[in-house]
Amino acid sequence: MMRHAMLITVTLAAVAATAWADGDYRGDERCPLPTDWSNYSEPYYPRDHPTEYPTFYKADKPGWCCSYQREDGVIVQYGDCRTPQEQWLAVFGGSGDNDTP
Repeated sequence: MMRHAMLITVTLAAVAATAWADGDYRGDERCPLPTDWSNYSEPYYPRDHPTEYPTFYKADKPGWCCSYQREDGVIVQYGDCRTPQEQWLAVFGGSGDNDTP
């Protein structure tokens, strides 16, 4: 019984940690990182800037992302395709049509 409770606790902690995780920008052999970032915004973590809506250079460009489905059916996702502005609004923005501060 104790082992079962511990397993549930560890599983819930892992799910909670994953829910708050930002994009993973490591890539792998099927999703290599771009060599030229000129068409992408740099990796952005909105929780690091809760009061600063992104207006920096390339804040309106999409981020790098790549995904694929493994043979076992699991979908692997790297990066975040949204712009830093979209990422910030998803975390801190309102629900109206005019979400820009």
